[in-house]
Amino acid sequence: MSSSSSSKRKVLRIIKQDSESTPEVSAPAKSRRPVRGSHLPLRQRRALKGSDLPEPVEEPVARVDKAAGPAADQSRRRGRPKAGPQTHPPRSGQGARHEEGVERKLRSGRDAARRHPVRGDKEREQRRPQPARKAAAGPQHFFVAGPRGLEQELARELAELGTEAVEAGSGGVRFTGEIAQAWKINLWSRLAIRVLQQVAHGHYKNEDDLYRAARELPWPEWFPLGRTIAVTTVAHRCPLKSLNFASLKIKDAVCDRFRDLTGARPDVDARTPDVPILLYLTEDSYTLYLDLTGEPLNRRGYRVQAAKAPLNENLAAGMLRLAGWTPKMPLLDPMMGGGTILLEAVLMALNIAPGLRRHFAFENLNSFDRVEWARLRKNAQAEQKEKRALPIYGCDIDPRMVHATETNLRAAGLLECVTLREADALEVEAPARVGVIVSNPPYGVRLEHEDMAAFYQGLGDNLKRRFAGWNAYLLSADVELAKHIGLKASRRTPLFNGPLECRLYEYRIVSGQMRRPRAPA
Repeated sequence: MSSSSSSKRKVLRIIKQDSESTPEVSAPAKSRRPVRGSHLPLRQRRALKGSDLPEPVEEPVARVDKAAGPAADQSRRRGRPKAGPQTHPPRSGQGARHEEGVERKLRSGRDAARRHPVRGDKEREQRRPQPARKAAAGPQHFFVAGPRGLEQELARELAELGTEAVEAGSGGVRFTGEIAQAWKINLWSRLAIRVLQQVAHGHYKNEDDLYRAARELPWPEWFPLGRTIAVTTVAHRCPLKSLNFASLKIKDAVCDRFRDLTGARPDVDARTPDVPILLYLTEDSYTLYLDLTGEPLNRRGYRVQAAKAPLNENLAAGMLRLAGWTPKMPLLDPMMGGGTILLEAVLMALNIAPGLRRHFAFENLNSFDRVEWARLRKNAQAEQKEKRALPIYGCDIDPRMVHATETNLRAAGLLECVTLREADALEVEAPARVGVIVSNPPYGVRLEHEDMAAFYQGLGDNLKRRFAGWNAYLLSADVELAKHIGLKASRRTPLFNGPLECRLYEYRIVSGQMRRPRAPA
């Protein structure tokens, strides 16, 4: 035991001596600089740790004298720029350059956003108001509405104005042509009521079909956002229960289309819209029109004082055309009322365009060309003839009607062209040997009369007695006229004075002939 313990003590003594004789190695001092590659991502640090590149030699850190000022401090900081954009405020006089850098970054960001919009930017861009685009040029389809019964005369008038591909139909005339031709018709037509530009046609079953069809149309291409609109619906054998609801659906479609493309919608003006829109419905089809006229064309702007039962100007002009009257023929209206027939005759004789005194709805559309319109108006003014006394005569038994006719002709500047007087149609004498009578005599619906049969009989007697060689054209909605006037009508033309169905009776007055027996009283 003693030997084993003594051997253990020897071994411990040797180990202790070895440890005392081995010099102590001190741990290296920590570097003031961060560990190489600590700013790199983890994957790059691992790659760098396993590389064979030698460690960089540690450079002594330069001491910065605080008295050296900000420049030295900035030079030290610029030696070790941080990665990525700095978000802290600039220091020591660098504000201007910092603001320029921020502005460049913002500007580049905006440019990148424009080039590559994020989701939703396209929709916001579509909702942003856009300038109105010019309507496409080229042949368009038009419908010229006129008084029923005058469709053929209207077609002939449009052909005289240079309109091609004219097709007369019920209630008007269709044609295909340039938009400027539609302006010319508005300016010159004496028979038309309004000119409509067709923008859509198709079939429908209900109001939703009308809405979808109208919403697909490029309304902002036809008129700008600031124009007011109104929709009118006209129907023939239409199955829909409410035409007002159909008009409302078209109005909603137009407004929704504008909102989709511009972010805003046009206003509605039911009385005087800038852009009237007309919807025409049949049993299973629809047609949408832009009304190029606005107020009806019969409102020339010349008549300032109307009679009790005025005659529409376009109907008066149509009666003159049906009568075959020319400015060289003497013309008499023995029951002139407010003088509508006389005024239309003067406009025709002096070649005055009936639309010179008014404005039209097409002036509010994108297709309107001011230069071309000014040229059309200038040409129309140059084609007018000088005012002079014309063989046009008028009379009325009512002095108030004589005064009204004088007022209207004076307002038009045409009073000197017509001869007026107060006289009874049952006793008036012929102003010339031959001529044409065109008149709208009173009838039961138009005016009250004690004995219309006696009046018509006296009118026929006076025509037979004093107007041999003349042709008379009398418009009446009273069948008693044909029965009691005592003259045989050589022609009866159905016409409409507004909603009132009439007949234009033609009488060729020859002494001793064309007499028919009167109906028994």
